Amino acid sequence: MPIFTRRRLQSMLNDLAPRLDAAKGKDLLQRLGNKRVEQALPAEMELGLLWGLLKLGDVEVEPAWFALGSLPDAYSELLFAPRPAAIEIAAISDASLAQEDEMRRTASLLCEAANRIRRGEGHHLHFHFGEESGYTPQGYVRRRKVDPEFKVTDDVAAELRTWIGSAGRAAQRAPLRVAAGKTDLVVTWREHKQSRHSNFFSTMPAEAYSLTDNPVHSTLKAKAEQLRSADFQGVRCALLADAGSRLLRHLNESMRSPGAVTGRQIIDSFLAQPKCGLDVVCVFSPRRDPDFMSISRKPLTWQVSAFVRPGVEVTMSGLERLASVLPRPRFEGYQARSLQQQAAYAPDSRGWYVGTNITSGRTKMTISISARALLELLAGRLTQDHFQHAIGTDASRGRANLFKLCLDRGEVISAVRLEPGGVDEDDDRFVIEFSKDPSASALSIGPTESGATPSTDAP
Repeated sequence: MPIFTRRRLQSMLNDLAPRLDAAKGKDLLQRLGNKRVEQALPAEMELGLLWGLLKLGDVEVEPAWFALGSLPDAYSELLFAPRPAAIEIAAISDASLAQEDEMRRTASLLCEAANRIRRGEGHHLHFHFGEESGYTPQGYVRRRKVDPEFKVTDDVAAELRTWIGSAGRAAQRAPLRVAAGKTDLVVTWREHKQSRHSNFFSTMPAEAYSLTDNPVHSTLKAKAEQLRSADFQGVRCALLADAGSRLLRHLNESMRSPGAVTGRQIIDSFLAQPKCGLDVVCVFSPRRDPDFMSISRKPLTWQVSAFVRPGVEVTMSGLERLASVLPRPRFEGYQARSLQQQAAYAPDSRGWYVGTNITSGRTKMTISISARALLELLAGRLTQDHFQHAIGTDASRGRANLFKLCLDRGEVISAVRLEPGGVDEDDDRFVIEFSKDPSASALSIGPTESGATPSTDAP
């Protein structure tokens, strides 16, 4: 999975198993294995945070005594000790702000129409949606030109047919503009097949222009409803995870468009409402602090921000401990979302390989390579070329074949061992030692370079 390794997720499931009933366990497994990013990433973050709460001490998952309706995700007496806490967990992305569903739907309809005109044509189309902005009596307006009710009319189909049937190579066609109702986009033909997750684009960023009409506010409102209980007197807390949300990743920043609001403003505004239903909102975002010249080289860590309802006092030591026990994230939220959309973490997809390491001494060389890549080569999942690329010895990029280099120098494999990668790597290292050997080198008088004296078999 993108945020944690599959090994780590399995370890978390093993630790939490005694506290999950059959229905909850089945729900988590189904969502973790779901191809839809809107299911898989929230499930991964829910599992990770539940596991983190367990590491603080005891945690109760979906306490049945809390209310008759929807149950909170967790109950903990240690997160804000000495006060108990009812906890809801949610992961938020920019999908709705960016109108991804509307653009993907429009692109899909046009691809289907193109495939009806010429088989396979739609797989090569890319769509650039326009935008409009300006001041109105109601204030500044900026919106994408995409209609949720878009249909391929006869006129649009005719324009598409003429464009596809135009003379010359497909790659040399001029872009086609499609303007129908609220939709205005430009279609281009690409040499390589396009993924339905990335065959559309808009220059308009995912921005919020309202303190209430945005995914952060709507999520907080829904979670507050789930935590309503007349009998519970503890802390009501929402843990929000960044699963590709700029509002959470950059809480204090907007894209500087007139009227744009920040994630901090949205959360503060929600908590300022009388009887908002939440006492604390905590944001978890995988971030990498920039190094010199803003080049990101430092490891990813969890950036945790807490917001408390005015008039409420809680201790934050438990929250700090929760952030410290969580395994480091492997990708930022937007990266994890993109990788999940590409199905890059299916168990039968290509593995995520550790890098190749080389150490060289006077008498021997040691090379460690990805054990997963070697297994996939032996299993036939990787070709020889792909394997060489995976371990960084592909000649096409001017890289030397290290194994050929050792053999040409008269060295053969003298020892092999497996070096475990651990729970936070989905791979291990296959460590191979090479030493000079007469079987692959010229004969000599006296000891070999390695110091070993060749033995003579008895007749």
